[in-house]
Amino acid sequence: MILPKRIYQTTYLLLVLNCFCFNQLHSQSNEGTDFWCGFMEHVDINANTKVAMITSKFNTGGTISIPNGTWSESFSVSANQVTIITLPDNTENIGSEVFGEVGIRIQSNDPVSVYIHQYRRFRSEASVVLPVSSIGKEYYALTYRGVFAMQRDHYSEFLLVGTEDETNVTITLSDETREGKLAGSSFNIVLNEGQTYQVQAKDSRGDLSGTHIKGDKNFALFGGNSWTEVPNGCNARDNLLEQMLPINTWGKKFVSVPNAEVNYDVFRILASEDNTVIDVFETIDNHTYTLDAGEFVEYTQSAPSYIESNNPIQVAQFNVGQDCSGHNIGDPSMVLLNSVEQTRDTVTLYNSSLEEIVENYINIIVSTADVPFITFDGQPIPASAEMGVIGQNDEFTYIRLAVNEGAHTIISDACGVIATAYGYGDAESYSYSGGASFNEINSNPIPEGGCLNDTIFFDAKLPESKYSFFWDLGDGNTTTEGVFQHFYPDLGSYPVELIITDKCLGTVDTLNRDLLISLRQPLETLGDTLICEGESFQLGATDLANADYEWTGPNEYFSEAQFPFVRNAAPNMSGEYAAVGIISGCATFPSISNVDVIAFPEPDLGPDTIFCNNDFQTLLDPGSFSDYLWQDNSTQPVFGVQEDGVYWVEVADQYGCKNADSVSLRQICPTEIYIPDAFSPNFDGINDHFKVYGHDIISMRMMVFDRWGNSLYEGKDQTAFWDGSFRGKPLDPGIYAWVVEIEGYRADGTIYEEVISGDLTLVR
Repeated sequence: MILPKRIYQTTYLLLVLNCFCFNQLHSQSNEGTDFWCGFMEHVDINANTKVAMITSKFNTGGTISIPNGTWSESFSVSANQVTIITLPDNTENIGSEVFGEVGIRIQSNDPVSVYIHQYRRFRSEASVVLPVSSIGKEYYALTYRGVFAMQRDHYSEFLLVGTEDETNVTITLSDETREGKLAGSSFNIVLNEGQTYQVQAKDSRGDLSGTHIKGDKNFALFGGNSWTEVPNGCNARDNLLEQMLPINTWGKKFVSVPNAEVNYDVFRILASEDNTVIDVFETIDNHTYTLDAGEFVEYTQSAPSYIESNNPIQVAQFNVGQDCSGHNIGDPSMVLLNSVEQTRDTVTLYNSSLEEIVENYINIIVSTADVPFITFDGQPIPASAEMGVIGQNDEFTYIRLAVNEGAHTIISDACGVIATAYGYGDAESYSYSGGASFNEINSNPIPEGGCLNDTIFFDAKLPESKYSFFWDLGDGNTTTEGVFQHFYPDLGSYPVELIITDKCLGTVDTLNRDLLISLRQPLETLGDTLICEGESFQLGATDLANADYEWTGPNEYFSEAQFPFVRNAAPNMSGEYAAVGIISGCATFPSISNVDVIAFPEPDLGPDTIFCNNDFQTLLDPGSFSDYLWQDNSTQPVFGVQEDGVYWVEVADQYGCKNADSVSLRQICPTEIYIPDAFSPNFDGINDHFKVYGHDIISMRMMVFDRWGNSLYEGKDQTAFWDGSFRGKPLDPGIYAWVVEIEGYRADGTIYEEVISGDLTLVR
């Protein structure tokens, strides 16, 4: 039966899956060396654990990082094992219509598979992560309605993760958002590499499923819910987290198998095109649905089914909460099913017991004729497996296995398999796609055209091990190659036809396009640019009707925008930026814009230090520049220091590029003293006292003794002096001794202590 949009709930952890494809040229999969992902808002905001789980068939290593932040960690993984890395708390995206700088990048030396898991106690969910080679530019979000609980709403939500700078994205909403955007409205954002952007429904009643999201460059998309029930009214809740699949990888043929031990599962089917007719053939009943682009149908299912449509669709399977499942353990989870058109030769999955998982299962889909060619962990399918056939002609077989925790490998020596791993615990569950191929089975690979006298490159973008091809090139030539080059000698439009045969499924698709051979056109750019480091610059190309644009430049710069905008320019971005316009496959002559990014001028006032103006004035000289502005608005090239303080200068070079420097100065001169060797206390006003003369003395003690060592005088600071008397009586002329204890400054500003002594002649 069809159910209304409802409330969902989460799965649990940790399956880690690897899918290996050995002989499929062009095949894309969930295995790679470069990944981007992110975490959506969780019911336990800022109080949940986030981990990445990495597995590989190689002994390898790599780095996981937040490139726009300050966190990075190296990892190593042993072949067929799992490495788990805990992410920082601040990687969670919170709120709606909010940009973040918390995109997570995983890079490895050899191919790995990556999964992410977000949890706190009984609230848990996980997802496979697709490598950048398998993501796309266009998606429909599949989420789920939220729930009102704990005195607050919990939201349907999706998250974009940028993988390239200047990614222009248009979002057309299927429901209202928390920030007041209306259902059916569109808005644009620009994502840079590593940026994230999260959108949440207006309240717990909202559901953003069917939201259309399209960019001019590839990006990653995740969908789900912060906390919900599956189905609505079942008292079991969890967060949902699943990476969305790009539309060009969606299929038209699916096999769905309800999970083990439960009464039923919930399914959603989402359409990518108008007038999509979907037939669901169950072992006990059949259903037909007609959907337009972005619409979905939700239904429950207790028996295996074969699903077929006339246009590409996406199918999601939700495990139900234990209050409704008929099984006394397990909670909701969400997994996107893989089309039987995207099988793989080898699938390695990891069933986990983490977080008290006590039951583990694997569902396998295979062509019925291929069952004898399937092995499970190196052995034939065990006799304990539950098996059955499905399809209009029983052409598919499903296999449901109860398994132990650990890694399991399924190998097909024929047309490939699809597998899903899942498990149940007391109040948690998990489910993962076992990985799949992500071939662009919904895109038209026929080139739009090319330029006269150029060779045209043709690529079916499908593995020749599974597909056969027949090309009619529209000029009397044909070929059965998957990848080749062809030359058209004359201008004109050539009707090209490509017939693709799936050798495993026996299906045939015919694609057509008029390939245009045209003359190369000129293109003009906006001109040269000279800017200062840290500023932004914009490139631009003149308008050409129906043209796409490509820019290339220094440091592997690439953009498909007509007017690219580059932020925070650095000197190494200087150079030639070449633009071409592409009209029906024919690129224009390139046009060059020169960009000069002038490095910051570098004034240098030296390190913080001391100064002394005793002998000459201290001058600050930052170097030779065109203009100067000092802290007191002086514009002279040098500045004379008068007193302690912080001094700064802003300079500008001949291009007007500015930079500043500052220095902290303390006035400390080196201590200097003079001690006379005679004095005449005759009250004539000349040399009447014995004293220490000097400056920059910190402390001083002066003592005078007679020739037998008797103390005659003691003074404790620089003002002290001896008048040649003892106890008020003038002393006789003669030789006396003095001792001075002094604390002062050296030339480098450090403090020293010293005791000096000498003789003194008293003259009458």
